[in-house]
Parts: sequence; structure tokens; C-alpha cells
Amino acid sequence: MCQDSVSGVIPLNYIEQEIALDTETGFGADVPISISSVLLRRLEETARPCVRMAIEGASAAVGAVPVWLERASDIRAVGFSARDGQSILHIKAPMLGEAVPEVFDQPMLWPGMASPEDTAVQLIGRVGRVVRGQEAASDMYDQPLLKHFTHWQGLFKREVKELRLPASFTGASVPVTLDIAVVENAKLLSAQTPLPRQVRIVGKLDMVRHSTRSFALLTDKGDEVRGVLQGGDPGVLQKNFGREITVFGKAIYRPSGSLLRIDALEILDTTEGRSVFSSIPEALSRAPRVEKRIQPSRGGVAAFFGTWPGDETDDELLAALGDLRN
Repeated sequence: MCQDSVSGVIPLNYIEQEIALDTETGFGADVPISISSVLLRRLEETARPCVRMAIEGASAAVGAVPVWLERASDIRAVGFSARDGQSILHIKAPMLGEAVPEVFDQPMLWPGMASPEDTAVQLIGRVGRVVRGQEAASDMYDQPLLKHFTHWQGLFKREVKELRLPASFTGASVPVTLDIAVVENAKLLSAQTPLPRQVRIVGKLDMVRHSTRSFALLTDKGDEVRGVLQGGDPGVLQKNFGREITVFGKAIYRPSGSLLRIDALEILDTTEGRSVFSSIPEALSRAPRVEKRIQPSRGGVAAFFGTWPGDETDDELLAALGDLRN
């Protein structure tokens, strides 16, 4: 392990890990920059939303990136080596328990999504494994995170057949595979996900995670609805803990159609209309996807402009139209 610091805060211990690359050409330790640069960029851009999803329950949020997220997703590249015909990328990353200890000092709102021993690299692999299995009811991803996995397509078109990421920080268990199948499944799951909808929901504020703006509501029937406060003062959560409240926001759904969370935009200490709104909002069907086609210059509607199949003059056509109206 080695120590480093981020943003002038307490130094972190970085765990050394490996990512194995299977490529069409055996590059060994001499990986072209056209591949290595794309790989490192994808790791950087996928790590942060994976960590955020595992801890907050939402992969994206409005506003500045919190310091804890920068610490937890800080992956460092060490270099490449060769082993058994593969290219091995050596990296190091902090364990989540050291990067964000305050998160694990409280009950987890999304249990099982992350442990103190995990690193951001392992979370990328864990989400990839769930996507590979097309687990449509998983808590591990939302639609924005699925889109990050579709961006890996470019890497798998550059001689990379698959990546193998560590499943644990010790590297003892079977690694997780990322390949074009994960990309294609991410596209399918994204297409199956119902559109978000504006909702109002009433319930008892049963659990609050002030550090991550996360909360849980209990409905009249005892169902738990998880949420993330997307704007406003997070103090409103502590203020109303244990009380009946009304949440206005967007309902976010899983590909299975079940509710994943509420992205709360406003919280009121009122329960007007409780009997109507104290239930889990159901998903609406996805809007039909309109397929855009390029119209050829001499076909379709374009073919009519500037032409007329008959020999009539403009005056004759206008007169005929007048007769039809009368």
C-alpha cells in the first residue's frame, strides 16, 4: 500500500489492483496510446457514478461534486506489464471505508451495494456483472449509469476483446468480465426503463442520511420508498425526521418497471391528500421511440416539391380548388 493525499485532507491508503486486457494483437506491456487513453478515460468517467450510485442511490446529481466522492473514486494508473499473453494495467485506489468512513458508520439505505473493503474499480466490475446478467430489478444502476457503460463500446472496437476487473481487493476471487455483451445489455436495459414522471408522495420520514442527502419514506401500507434530495437545504431532512411529510419530485424506475427511488425537488411538512398519495407511484409506459429517417432528395415528400404530374396551369389549379371549397 502507499499513501497519498487528495484536496489537502487526511492521506488515504491506496490498494494496488490489476485489470487484465485481452486484445486481438498481443501488445504485452506496450499498449498503444489509442487504447490506453480510452481505457483510462472510461475508468475515470465510470468510477464516479458507480460510487455515487452505491452510496447515494443515484449516479448523478446537480451541483458541485462532494469531496467524499472525489476521494472515493480517485483511481491512479501505475503502468502496464505483460502476463500470459495479456496486457495488465496496474492501478491503485482507496477502499471506500477509508475514503468515506462516515457513510459506513450509519445504517445503509441501499444495503449490499457497497462494503468498506470495496474500491471504485470493484464497483465498476460489480455493476458490469449485474448488467451482463440483465438483472432488470437491480438497485445497482439507474439509466444515467447504464449510459456510461454504453460508452465503453468504443474501447471494444479498438482491438480489445474483454477486460477482467478484480472482484475483491485481494484479487482472490474470480474476476469480473467487461466486454461488448455488457455494452449491448446496457443498451437493452436502458431502452426497457420506463420514463421518469413527476409525482407527489406522502409518508413518514423513516430514515435519513444527511451526508448523502438520502432518505426513506414509509407509506400507509408500510412500503418503503427511497429517495435522494436533489436540491434545497439538506437540513429539511433532519428537521422532519420521524414526521409525516409530502415529497414532490421525479419517480425513477428500474427496467423491470418497479420504483427505484424518488428524486426529491421539494419537501413540505404537510400531509394533505394522504389517502390518495401515500402509495408507490406506478410507472407509465415508455413513450414510443420515433425512428428518424433521412429523406432522399428525389424520394418521399421531397419528390413533390417543384413538380406537378399534370399539365394544368396555376390559374386552372386555383380555380379547381375554389370549386371544391364551394
